[in-house]
Amino acid sequence: MRTRHKKTAFTIVELLTVMSIIVILISLLLPSLNAVKRFSRTVLQKNQFRNIGSGLQIYESDFDEYPDSDADDADGDEYCGAMKLAEVMAGQDSLGFHLDSRLTISGLDSPGGTDLYPPGLSSPYDAVETENLRSRKEYLERRDMQICSLDDLYTSPGGTFSETSDIALLRDAFRSVKNRTTGKRMGMPVLYYRADTSRMLHDANAPDITDNIYNYEDNQDFLGLGVPPGGSTAHPLYTGGGLAGQVFYDNTRDEDSPIPRPHNKDSYILISAGWDGIYGTEDDVYNFKN
Repeated sequence: MRTRHKKTAFTIVELLTVMSIIVILISLLLPSLNAVKRFSRTVLQKNQFRNIGSGLQIYESDFDEYPDSDADDADGDEYCGAMKLAEVMAGQDSLGFHLDSRLTISGLDSPGGTDLYPPGLSSPYDAVETENLRSRKEYLERRDMQICSLDDLYTSPGGTFSETSDIALLRDAFRSVKNRTTGKRMGMPVLYYRADTSRMLHDANAPDITDNIYNYEDNQDFLGLGVPPGGSTAHPLYTGGGLAGQVFYDNTRDEDSPIPRPHNKDSYILISAGWDGIYGTEDDVYNFKN
């Protein structure tokens, strides 16, 4: 007598049960995976800040001071701290910082003078270009030069920046925005503020006084462009007047100090917009312990 083997298979109820369990497990794992991603990016960002710090220390040794971070340059044009940091670290054209630079957005060695970062260098270089490149110095290793421009970030930068929207900016390690040129994810520019060691205050209740060690307005022109690409959303670090200053001074205050003092009161502050790409929120990364 032939024995018949009964075929077995999952019922619809069993399949739905297994799928439900898988969905529940994924939903439980996703927050943990996102947390790991955020932590790893924060570690990368801290490492970038250390590398930038090494470059700034060498610059300070060469020029006896840290780079200026004022909102305007020596010619009175808008040229904020983030842009000056990128020029020092990589040059306006990413080929190195020219040692004769006055840190002006024009890149001229004097008003109406020679362009230190001439566009469209030839290949091979001619004698003038070769001499120019010999006058350059890289304060940041090329592998750490994560460069972008305003054109990569914004649909239409406004003001003076619309005429210089291809100027280099040093982006952070997060992938919070999309590069409009390449379509790839990338980070937001690193903000830079230099301490004025002749001053003593760090007053969040009076952010517009001139005696604060740090001037929160150093990057306000850039922050005023808003969140890329359209800029319709404002950064909390740029909300107009005193409130933006209060956010900056609250976030950079040294809680261990018995009197209001900032972190890094003798040097500089670097700020990354963090995971969300928005300055002034809780996930911002600084070059000091949060």
